[in-house]
Amino acid sequence: MDKNSMTINFNNETYIAVYNPQSGYYEVDLQAPTTTGGIYKADVEFTDLFGQEYEDSINIQILAKEQIKIETNKILMWIFDYRDLKLKDIVEAEDNYEINIDEETNAVSTINVVRKTTARTDDIVFIKKDNDFLYWGVIDNIQNTDGNKLYQYTLKYITNMFNQDIILNQDIINTEDVEEGYYRIHNKLNYNSVFDVLNGSLEAGANLQIYEINNTNAQKFKISKREDGTYKITNVNSGMVVDVQDAAFENGTNVQMWGDTDNDAQKWTFTKRDNNSYSIFLAGTNFVIDLTGGNTANGGNIEIWDYVEGSQQELWILEKLDEETIRNEGIEDYIAEQIKKNFINNIDKFVNREYLQINVKTHTKINASVSTIVDVQDGIFNLHTFMTNCTQLYNINYNFEIMDKKLILTIENKEAKKELIDVNAQPIAEYTEVFETNIVSKVVVVTANGEKYTLYLKADRTTTEDINDKDRAAGNTETVYAENLDDARQKALDTLKANAYNHSVSFKYFNRYITIGTPVTLKTKDSLILDTYISAIKLTANKFIEYTCGNVRVDFIDKLLKERKK
Repeated sequence: MDKNSMTINFNNETYIAVYNPQSGYYEVDLQAPTTTGGIYKADVEFTDLFGQEYEDSINIQILAKEQIKIETNKILMWIFDYRDLKLKDIVEAEDNYEINIDEETNAVSTINVVRKTTARTDDIVFIKKDNDFLYWGVIDNIQNTDGNKLYQYTLKYITNMFNQDIILNQDIINTEDVEEGYYRIHNKLNYNSVFDVLNGSLEAGANLQIYEINNTNAQKFKISKREDGTYKITNVNSGMVVDVQDAAFENGTNVQMWGDTDNDAQKWTFTKRDNNSYSIFLAGTNFVIDLTGGNTANGGNIEIWDYVEGSQQELWILEKLDEETIRNEGIEDYIAEQIKKNFINNIDKFVNREYLQINVKTHTKINASVSTIVDVQDGIFNLHTFMTNCTQLYNINYNFEIMDKKLILTIENKEAKKELIDVNAQPIAEYTEVFETNIVSKVVVVTANGEKYTLYLKADRTTTEDINDKDRAAGNTETVYAENLDDARQKALDTLKANAYNHSVSFKYFNRYITIGTPVTLKTKDSLILDTYISAIKLTANKFIEYTCGNVRVDFIDKLLKERKK
């Protein structure tokens, strides 16, 4: 190194500093990293006129350059075919757009386009502004008036693609292939007699017997596929699997519960028989699970025997228990299971949306049934309503993205970081509070022959026929008429659904985007502190974004005081 010289090593580059006699300092221009800001170390080596060498390290702070965002205010809408997700068109919206993200009232969005496209009802769209995603939707309607150039698109939020009534349980399955899931396994000779783990034991070696239905976990089993295509049958209570004792493959060998060892004594196959029944074979053999001597009394033993055609005691009926997925795996898994069953792997292949891919990110186990979350009538419920109720009750969120020609839906329990909003201090306009105190919470249906049917509203907006239900909502009683008792429940439901559930707070926030579902602590003009969440968003060309909040937690006395001030 030359005398009176300074070398600097910075970001894997070497620089020579030059002495400036005017300032009395050594000076050098360093090239800042192009990736990001932060604290970077520079190693300095210096040799003075006498040949003495010095070394030191100094920290240099690099400030990241803020990206310049060019706002064009253009709204672009991508349109994808609802059958195969092929891109149909990209169109620019007019300035008079109105985008509503609101699953509580299911408000529609309107987009006006000045040209005709090949879009049709049920096609999938996403909308971007300045390269930011604003909205995922489903086309509900396209309207053109008097042949004008303007086409008005009416959109609903994308989860409306699941707006379909579905069957709560398949109950007794009747398919060639047994799908994975939770089951009660009944004997053909006596439907009331089912697989049961003796005394509900959690231990390896516990006996598998037959016993009358008592709805305990000792009688609930998960049927799942192994990698080789065979099945294992796992008890929900113990986690033990159905196993041939001592792996003795001979007539009369006892069937027990044992830890999963993935050996041949635990591998089963199902062969469909007539009248919704199955033979359960030990894989690769002629042995089937058999009810010893046809004894269907409590405690009757279960063994393996050679299959005999026509024998009833070795036939089994599989009762699907869909709701056990909620309790044992998670509500997210149950939603994914229903979407796959009804929209991806439906027996009616014409209705399948094979481009859909479901990603379950969290698993929230809830000791609840479907009927505690949504109204179920005659074993039928609306999947979309169920999904939106899960968002309100359990923070279940649905995020969409397109990747590799797949529409990927990610389901997760996700509570966003709480926002603090002071309507007096922040750029907020048109702040409105709505306090709703009167709703119909009890409906009495009177029929032509004088019979009566009564339905009650619960606080979570589901219903009950139990007058003593502790979760009943307060409100008014309404009496209505139905021709007969068979129509009474639907009449009562329709009456309760007519309740107007207004959002409690609405306001406009200047140029600030907060995602739907975000929890909010709101300080009102009267300095009340409200805990709520963003339940609806309205986007227009205006810089102010309109927000509404639902389920505001305010003491009843606060509501009454507010009413009296009006």
